[in-house]
Amino acid sequence: MHRLACVLLFLSVYIGLAAAENETPEQTRAVFTYRRALITGTVEGITEFLPVSSTGHMIISDRVMNVPDDSKVIVSGVTDRKGRPVTQERVADDYIVIIQVGAIAAVLVVFFGRVRSVIGGLLRADRPAMRLTLCLLIAFFPSALLGLFFKEAIGAYLFSVEVVAGALMVGGVVILGTEQLLPKIKFSEREVAEINPRQALIIGLCQCCALIPGTSRSLSTILGGRFAGLSNAAATEFSFLVGLLTLTGASIYKMWSLGPALTQVYPAGPAGLGLLVAAITAFIAVKWMVGFVSRRGMGPFAWYRIALGGIILAVLIAVQK
Repeated sequence: MHRLACVLLFLSVYIGLAAAENETPEQTRAVFTYRRALITGTVEGITEFLPVSSTGHMIISDRVMNVPDDSKVIVSGVTDRKGRPVTQERVADDYIVIIQVGAIAAVLVVFFGRVRSVIGGLLRADRPAMRLTLCLLIAFFPSALLGLFFKEAIGAYLFSVEVVAGALMVGGVVILGTEQLLPKIKFSEREVAEINPRQALIIGLCQCCALIPGTSRSLSTILGGRFAGLSNAAATEFSFLVGLLTLTGASIYKMWSLGPALTQVYPAGPAGLGLLVAAITAFIAVKWMVGFVSRRGMGPFAWYRIALGGIILAVLIAVQK
């Protein structure tokens, strides 16, 4: 009986390996062209901090560019930090997260004064700086823990154009509803510094919704801030600061988990260009975003989300007929 079980196990592994296709690291790197890096970096930079979902837009742009993402294609001779084989799908999906490093750099530049003030306050054991840091951590951890525990399921079942289209439309409807129902609050210079742990927790729980591609981390945290009683401007600024922790954590984790595979599947030239373009476009978007949301709210983004989601669904339905 024991021998029979071993034979069946061997056969199942053999059949699984036989069914999988292979490509060389050189073939994988060849897909990461400068053109793709330019497009992906631009999409990431423009959309990362707008309430329209950068991940959703990059999934769509990858589909338009016909980026290969087959889960059955294995990169030959390449394993991650845990010794697991790296698939074509993982190479494509992880790049969507890693390129966020460019957007992180942009926020550090735009909010350098705020970040320097917080770090300096922590070194001096300044109470307001310690309270703001605590609130940022409270807002960061719910989605970080949820993403860590369910990362495999999220990647397997939610990274699709259909999910993105649905989430875009639902998010647009939510924006329109909250714009009508929530009272307008006047911005105060001390508002962000005086955020309390309860408000931070509300924002953090709302950010968990952003694990669904197409929802938007910025949208989730800005609406969370509005639900917590913040003005549009304060909610937007706090969203950017939380994003520093969230995006940095996600990007570092992806790069760390890939281990030696990182340099084997991503060519330095195109990858570097993508990060640079993402940083420049994100800098412009962030500078524009704070003022726009303060003046106009998020209503225009709602209609954009609904229109884009509707177009995507219409195209998908037409293609399937």
